Amino acid sequence: MGERDAGRILPNAVEAIRVELTYHSNAIEGSTLSLRDTQLVIEGRAPSGGKSMRELYEARNHDRALRAIEKWVAERSAQSPITDRDLLDVHGMVLNDIDPAAAGRFRSERVLITGTPFVPPGSHKFPVLVPRMVELANRSGVHPVIQSAELHYNVAAIHPFADGNGRTARLMMNFQLLRHGFWHTIIDVTERAEYLAALDEANTGRWERFAVFVAQSVERSIQKLFGE
Repeated sequence: MGERDAGRILPNAVEAIRVELTYHSNAIEGSTLSLRDTQLVIEGRAPSGGKSMRELYEARNHDRALRAIEKWVAERSAQSPITDRDLLDVHGMVLNDIDPAAAGRFRSERVLITGTPFVPPGSHKFPVLVPRMVELANRSGVHPVIQSAELHYNVAAIHPFADGNGRTARLMMNFQLLRHGFWHTIIDVTERAEYLAALDEANTGRWERFAVFVAQSVERSIQKLFGE
């Protein structure tokens, strides 16, 4: 990583970042795959150690969703908005072959989030909350890093899916960043405690800590990619 070629980021550096992003996002949710295991899965090879099929699917699915987002950014115009269909499509890829009945579909039941007293809204509020989330994600005059943190938080807070909300929120954060010319941003599993604490604080209406956390993650990822 961090190699340069006439001021251009080399493809192997971007690929390394993709693998790390997938590894860290899944590890935050409890995956036991190592970074090397994740690389092997993405390359179509099976890691040793008898890992579960779910963990293998999680690594494969996250990588496919990330590449799909990159393709959307490359193919769409700069003014093309984020839509609720994008959110559903990302989630559908995240849960592909894991829970086909729930993949790409908003939940209908109540859910609780382990480790926090925050209770996500009921699904009857989605017709108002989801369009509002999309509207905020597409408004002008807001710095893309702040807007990406806001989109991540809103997906996590609305918790629109029965499973896969965290991975989907981090992918949507990256979609927002990529479409505004930023590079892939990793939320490091070693920062998991601070990450969750910042989300908890945001649930009380004080979301500055979470915005700062995302901004710092963006900065670290840029430094990693450019080797500075």
